[in-house]
Amino acid sequence: MAASTWTSAQVIKKTELGHLSIGAEADVAVLRIEQGEFGFVDTRGWKINGDKKIVTELTLRKGNVVWDLNGISRPLWKP
Repeated sequence: MAASTWTSAQVIKKTELGHLSIGAEADVAVLRIEQGEFGFVDTRGWKINGDKKIVTELTLRKGNVVWDLNGISRPLWKP
């Protein structure tokens, strides 16, 4: 995990990113693997079929919710 977060942040000289230390900006993505039949297209226009895809459920930026696909961060409505 460090290679994709902390090391990358150091390479681009953004050491305030890439970690979840106290006082750090909290940029977090909550992902889900979905099963089914999916088609994926690459940058050259070629298609490949797959039976799994990654779906972003929730994204936090600086500790704030910026994407919430299914409202998992929200309270449940009670009539």
